[in-house]
Amino acid sequence: MEFITGNYMLKDIQALRFFAILFVVFLHLPIILPNNHTYNELRNFTNTDSGVELFFVIAGYFLSLTLDKSSNHINSTPDKIVYLIKIYIKKIKRLSPPVYFWIAIPMLFSLITKNSELWLPYNLMMEKFFASFVWLRNFEEIGTEGNFGYMWALSLEMQFFIIYPLVYLTFGRKKTIITSVVICVFMMFYRPGGGPAWMFRFDPLLYGTLLYYIVSSIDLTKLSLQEINLSPLKKSAIGLMMIISLAVVPQALIHLWTFRFSAAAMISTVCVFLAVMNTGFFTSFPSILNKIVSYIGGRSFSLFCCHIPVWFIIFQLTHGHNISDSSRIVLQILSMFIATELTYQILEKPFIKKK
Repeated sequence: MEFITGNYMLKDIQALRFFAILFVVFLHLPIILPNNHTYNELRNFTNTDSGVELFFVIAGYFLSLTLDKSSNHINSTPDKIVYLIKIYIKKIKRLSPPVYFWIAIPMLFSLITKNSELWLPYNLMMEKFFASFVWLRNFEEIGTEGNFGYMWALSLEMQFFIIYPLVYLTFGRKKTIITSVVICVFMMFYRPGGGPAWMFRFDPLLYGTLLYYIVSSIDLTKLSLQEINLSPLKKSAIGLMMIISLAVVPQALIHLWTFRFSAAAMISTVCVFLAVMNTGFFTSFPSILNKIVSYIGGRSFSLFCCHIPVWFIIFQLTHGHNISDSSRIVLQILSMFIATELTYQILEKPFIKKK
């Protein structure tokens, strides 16, 4: 769920990143809000796990954009190899600093505090650290799940970013598109692996790549809904309706376990399509709200990496102290945003390619 590739940036895409990370953080709130009645009631008709699909569709879209714009002049095998290596190095440099830092923190706390109930046994935490370090966390998580399993998504994305460009440059655009369509249709009805298959749902990334090919083949200036006289209120209502659908529809399809992931990917694809038309469906809120949405959306990767470790750090630091649950929760939320900003400024921003 890396959140930007290259210089192509749209405000609506940043807004979608805001909603995606909001979904992910909401999904993880039981860590700090155990047995909360209001939260449980909301979860009865929503499933914000679909925020991952939204992140993946965005990532797939920008990967296709990069490949399509940069690889047309590459013909010889040596040039393809060099190009692939450059893509991999750029991706690793972009993701690694925040990821490696925030997988090291739980490992260090596990080693120092020996609080196995909070941080897991140090040998298991070490196993998770190295699995994350080599981008195989989704494979490791199948056998030993833990509170820090959220890193599976970044491992899956890295695996996709390694395999997809290789397939694209080897077999060409047409065969890659056909194969992607076949895989997406197949995964509507069957997902290999049974129960753990939810950690291998790479089809939303394929939906994102296919969306780019569709968008690049049409004239957005003619299709653009800017020609339709929609007020900011109506645009916001449509945008929020799509976001709400992304939370509600997969939950309504809970008994169609395989297809609900595809449904989330489809809704996410529509959201990204509306966003790349740059018509303001996700940025027509009042100015102050747009600034908040853009600010958090721009830091969504850092927030994703740090939110759970920070919550556990506060658990560790407040253990044994006379502090109320409400005060601890406030401290965890504040610390999460402070850590997000520091992570963004120190570990993420320096590695974002400037235009």
